[in-house]
Amino acid sequence: MQQKVVKILTALTFVFAILTVGARPASANQINSASVTPQCNGYTITVSGQNLDIAGVTWSVNYTILVTASDGSTFSINDSIPLFPDANLNFSATVTKAAGPATTSISFSGTATLVDSNGDTFNTVDIVFTPANLNCGPQGPPPPCAAQSSNTSNFNGTAINGGTFIWFNANFTASGVPSSGATVNFTNSTIQFTADQSYNLAVPNAQITFSPSASCATTSFDSITNTWMTTVPVSGSDEIFLSGLAFPVPAGFGKVNGNAVWSGTFSSSTNGISMQWKWGAAVYTTFTTDYNGLNVKPTHSNSCSFNNSDHAGTPEGTDSGSGKLFKAFVIGGARGGGGSNFTGSWSGTVSVSPACPTSAIFRKPRNAHKV
Repeated sequence: MQQKVVKILTALTFVFAILTVGARPASANQINSASVTPQCNGYTITVSGQNLDIAGVTWSVNYTILVTASDGSTFSINDSIPLFPDANLNFSATVTKAAGPATTSISFSGTATLVDSNGDTFNTVDIVFTPANLNCGPQGPPPPCAAQSSNTSNFNGTAINGGTFIWFNANFTASGVPSSGATVNFTNSTIQFTADQSYNLAVPNAQITFSPSASCATTSFDSITNTWMTTVPVSGSDEIFLSGLAFPVPAGFGKVNGNAVWSGTFSSSTNGISMQWKWGAAVYTTFTTDYNGLNVKPTHSNSCSFNNSDHAGTPEGTDSGSGKLFKAFVIGGARGGGGSNFTGSWSGTVSVSPACPTSAIFRKPRNAHKV
């Protein structure tokens, strides 16, 4: 009888141990996966993880991508992705970056590491590349014609209160677009200025397609790739929406000191295209960062949806809370005077003509290092 009792107690202990192991909480502060979809002139990286349970810190994923060309030469791309955990302390983030372009066969490997603003490093995972190899040789996509450009202008000196929004918006015209159409991209775009502190704002990418089959202009926002997607007729317009950023103004912002500089990389699918671009900034008391909810006007004229005289970049959408047009909430500040100045006054115009590169194995992006 005693031996039977011992066996029962041993079995219960074993079962309890199994249940205890199964009840352990999920690992805290970790990245679960990282994946990259590479292209010959860029890549999209997606990271996800869980249980960011340390209070008072900001989070990011630092990653390294090693690109190996068919001749054995290599380049490393080192960058980071800011993280914003949800209510359950989990995270998922996707970012699209320009790189290259590559003009030969290339393969990839890399890792991603979770870190916080205290300098703590957590776990590291291998990046999964799909595909793991690309053929970017003569039979693949040609390298784009590209050029860096910056446009500097100032604000009007009006103090900007916290809780409002600054709507940064840019537009351009183009010449030299062939009748068969072309694509223009605006990437790696930032806006830099100083107010209560120094700001370096990342602006969504933009892709503008000049289509011979388009009879009017449209624009939408691709939240997966963080890209404004605009389609216009080959004839274009005197103002074509380039890109926009809704910036929530923090408390204590005050006035912008000195100039603001909007910079980015223009690229085109066809040689011989020239762009002339400018930007504005207007202040709104009520706005949204749901860019598709803004219903941005794509061109000054020949827009598919908006038959009015508003400038390209005007937010024509309706605020869901009040039922009023966003245009009703514009006030003076930034580069605008309120009233009907929905985009802010324009900066000076800057011309840029992307140059098509000569043959190269792999041209380094700004954040690449030869190894």
